[in-house]
Amino acid sequence: MKNNTKHSRGFTVIELLVVIVVVCILALFVGATYSGVQAKNRNAQRQSDIDTLKVQLENYYAQNNVYPTLAELNSNSWRAANLKHVSEANIADPRWSANIKSCTADGQAIATNVPTSDCYSYQVTGSDGSACNNTTIDCAHYTLTAILEGGQKYVKSSLN
Repeated sequence: MKNNTKHSRGFTVIELLVVIVVVCILALFVGATYSGVQAKNRNAQRQSDIDTLKVQLENYYAQNNVYPTLAELNSNSWRAANLKHVSEANIADPRWSANIKSCTADGQAIATNVPTSDCYSYQVTGSDGSACNNTTIDCAHYTLTAILEGGQKYVKSSLN
């Protein structure tokens, strides 16, 4: 009878390293997929916000024959009175933070007049492309822009 004193009592270092490497690779795949899904969700939210703004701006134009100025669009009280279905949440990009000075006023998100990452832009002009104020020059055209993750732009323009 052979007396085999060599007993296997656990994993070898090589086996443990292989398992650790496989787990790390799987974690990387899950992390990359999760961040990709989050980016797609934020981009979908951006598109939804821009579409909501467009519908409300067109409704406002149908009633008033002008589009709001940038200052009006950025005013919470003006929006509450004139664009009832547009809230601050529709003005704030999903990645907006109060630290982004170019699209923040009084701690609130505002639209900019130039497309900016993590901010929505609203460029409004008169019929000849000049600056408008709805007092001397009516606001007749606009362009809404959101910069999507990945660098593409989502742009909607007035129907005029």
